[in-house]
Amino acid sequence: MVEMKIVKFLKEKMTYIVFTLIILSSYAGVHHRDVFLSLKWTLPIALFMMLFQPMVFMDIRKAFTTRTEIKTKYLAALTAFYVLLFPALTWLLLKFWFVVMPNTDPRLLAGIVLISLAPLPSSAPAFTNLAGGKFQLTLVGVVWTFILSLFVMPVYAKLLLHTLIKVPTWLLLKSLVLYIIVPLVAGQLTKYAVLRWKGKNALMKLKEPLVGLSLLGMYWMITVVFGINGKIIAERPEIIVVGALIMNAYFLVRAAVAYFTGKALGFPLEHIISLVYSTGSNMTLATAMAIGTFGSLAAVGTALGGPFSDMILMILFVRLFAILRARRIYTEDEETNGDGE
Repeated sequence: MVEMKIVKFLKEKMTYIVFTLIILSSYAGVHHRDVFLSLKWTLPIALFMMLFQPMVFMDIRKAFTTRTEIKTKYLAALTAFYVLLFPALTWLLLKFWFVVMPNTDPRLLAGIVLISLAPLPSSAPAFTNLAGGKFQLTLVGVVWTFILSLFVMPVYAKLLLHTLIKVPTWLLLKSLVLYIIVPLVAGQLTKYAVLRWKGKNALMKLKEPLVGLSLLGMYWMITVVFGINGKIIAERPEIIVVGALIMNAYFLVRAAVAYFTGKALGFPLEHIISLVYSTGSNMTLATAMAIGTFGSLAAVGTALGGPFSDMILMILFVRLFAILRARRIYTEDEETNGDGE
């Protein structure tokens, strides 16, 4: 019971905890960077902790066994977004970034690119559900973009970054295998072993503890990464402030495109909500690849697209869609009453 309360607190106060850790660890890193550097070896463990939980509960077979017209349109739109639109927007993002902050370290820009190309976050279905959208549809999107990321992330990272920094394509692919395939296999084996020997109830009891493990991994990763880069952040704080504003605008454009695409396709509001939440980005995977390929400074770039922008927008969208749903209900009631008169 106490463990459940702790996990609930870690989830509900996520935004506050993340920002507090960023501020405190950055400040501590200015004076004690060596301490954080000595903890760098723990980052792969923290990243595995973050990725393991969603892999345990990912149902790949169920996601694609049922097909409907809306699901087909949704997957077609999502594929076009992820394979064509988002990389094009990322190219424009880099161009704009250089106009505003021309002397940015290429390693940080590598993190920006990776967070922009990453698949959907495992939290997207939960936020979709909170906003009144179709949970299962967004879950399909999570699985599908994870598959697409095996092509999208290494190919487009190479195309977008090759003039700025050396991009080790094979190392990117190795990182993808390490941080997608290995946790996926471990997670799926864990799921089937528990289901076989203990049953579904035992598996569901694991959910909250594994969510807690995932959150602890994320908090530890943020602490170490920002501690290592605290001195750089202190010397150029505009990177955080201006960078966060740019990334908020970037993810807002993605969400707006999805919203109007859903309207054009004739989706009901619940399915539009799913499509909008399918424009988020998996900070966990992007950070794992950033650290493994470009170093800890690249993880600051992924954080600018995670807790500083995408995470905030996902929370705000819950409130926005609640207002839209309330207006729709009010309009339908007005029309019903009018017909009655």
